[in-house]
Amino acid sequence: MILNEGDYVTGKGIPVGEYLGIDELTQGTGGKFHKIYDLSKKATHYVPLNAEGALRKLPSKSTIMKNLKIFESVKIIDMGEIDGSRYRYFNEKLDKMTFKAEIEVLHDLVVLKKDKNTSVSENKLLISLREKVVNEMSHILASKSDEVEKLLVLQ
Repeated sequence: MILNEGDYVTGKGIPVGEYLGIDELTQGTGGKFHKIYDLSKKATHYVPLNAEGALRKLPSKSTIMKNLKIFESVKIIDMGEIDGSRYRYFNEKLDKMTFKAEIEVLHDLVVLKKDKNTSVSENKLLISLREKVVNEMSHILASKSDEVEKLLVLQ
């Protein structure tokens, strides 16, 4: 992944951040790091260069709109692929760090919740994932959270 200064990124513990480039730290372990300014926490994060997989660029507006079409379906996407714990499967899918994976898992959890078929851990995952996705989409679409929430409802 190629990051340019000013790109908006997300990652573990960083809801939405602005990429500030590569910085070399001289204290502690030293080394080169991706420098990210967390827009919600108003703090700077340093992500090691070798942990680049922990970051991803925020999707474009067109990518968001294309992926939202998934909410037109009331059927679970991944049911045929799940072998064992759904919760574990969903978390493994989210580890891929793609917007598409986030939207697909969110969709499936919304469908399961509607059918009253979610576990306690899946409910917690649904809440945290919805918050993350709404935050990202609000930033890219320049919309309020409640407007974005309406886009994440089954048709």
